[in-house]
Amino acid sequence: MTDSPHGSKPPQDENPWKTAGLVMGLGVEFAVCVVLGWWLGTLYDDRNGTDYGYLTGVIAGLVAGIGTAVTTIRKFSGKRRP
Repeated sequence: MTDSPHGSKPPQDENPWKTAGLVMGLGVEFAVCVVLGWWLGTLYDDRNGTDYGYLTGVIAGLVAGIGTAVTTIRKFSGKRRP
């Protein structure tokens, strides 16, 4: 008979708590980048009398959030740039 996979422990890389922490951290990091971009854009609008700075800040925050998410995922997955 073959060994049952139910009795063995999952490999260390498949720890569900580590994965949950990574996903939660990515969400918080992404939200902080977007809110910080919005806030800086709003400050720009207030000082210069414009109406589009907040939108530019949100887009910059989205780009920064995606960049940090990719960097974090690469760090935890062990993959490096070629």
